[in-house]
Amino acid sequence: MVDPKMEDVFTLYQQKVALLSSAQKEKLCAAHDEGMTPFVIGCAILRATQEQRRSRLEGKNKRISFNYIYAIIQDWLNHGITTDEHFYTYWSAINEDQISAGREGRVQTKRKVRREDFTYAESKQDRSLFTWLDE
Repeated sequence: MVDPKMEDVFTLYQQKVALLSSAQKEKLCAAHDEGMTPFVIGCAILRATQEQRRSRLEGKNKRISFNYIYAIIQDWLNHGITTDEHFYTYWSAINEDQISAGREGRVQTKRKVRREDFTYAESKQDRSLFTWLDE
């Protein structure tokens, strides 16, 4: 598996959240320049979408914004979660907390975030809907 690049992070954001402005790309690149790997930045995006999914299951309509994702990134930078190894240590600690809480009947664990989550399949356009594209 090839390590994700910043272009992969931009694609992930646009697939999961919304279009990415040039100012937002610069902020993500600044986090990368501070030492955060693209994999960890992508995990922050996935973490935000996970929270959105969880709130929807609870009947709330939580909208995630770039600022929310960037706050996660800043928090992780402040706590030194910048490399894949640091992220896995952090994530396994969260999962252990969820497992122990699950034993008390509260929270169930989720699957571990893996590098395979960064493999993208290009979507194929259905040209039959846009006949002018066939020309």
